[in-house]
Amino acid sequence: MIIDAMRLIQVALQRYILEVEPQLAPAQVVMIDNIATAEELGGSNNQLNGHVVMSLVNLQEETTLKNGSNYRLENGRIVYQNSPVHLNLFILFSVLHNQHETALQLLSRVIEFFQSQREISPFATPGTGLIAPDVRVILDLYSLTFEQLNHLWGSLGGKQVPFALYRARLVALEAEKRQAEGPVITEIYLNE
Repeated sequence: MIIDAMRLIQVALQRYILEVEPQLAPAQVVMIDNIATAEELGGSNNQLNGHVVMSLVNLQEETTLKNGSNYRLENGRIVYQNSPVHLNLFILFSVLHNQHETALQLLSRVIEFFQSQREISPFATPGTGLIAPDVRVILDLYSLTFEQLNHLWGSLGGKQVPFALYRARLVALEAEKRQAEGPVITEIYLNE
């Protein structure tokens, strides 16, 4: 489900950037990759230059939704299953480009997109047929302090590039494993 959410964001953002920046080649502009591997930051990946790179930098459980029901009615039977884990994904959108002005322009497009479309789902983003239909992501810009910025970019390779950090809320993960199953209780007998 994490990769489905990331791909959904990637497809929607890619479509928006190519729509508002028609001079860009119709090649892939938005990539899902680890920004720390970029050659510009000391890594060995030279494929990231000229792209918006989406990197998952942190996960956080949404504890307010943890107390959900552990059972549901399905085909006339009660099914017991652990509640799904609801996650917040912290996604770093970094722009690697040789020209700083172009990098800032692409970063502006990323922020514009999320300002105009706070919720992303397969229904709002046509052409995402391979992504699970129940994926729904709400994105919020997440600001870091200068100290947190230093720690983040220090762990990613030391050099800072134009970026925006977003928190993608409510990505649900649920195993298909049922704990138990039984008939619905319809009568209660008391022995006196």
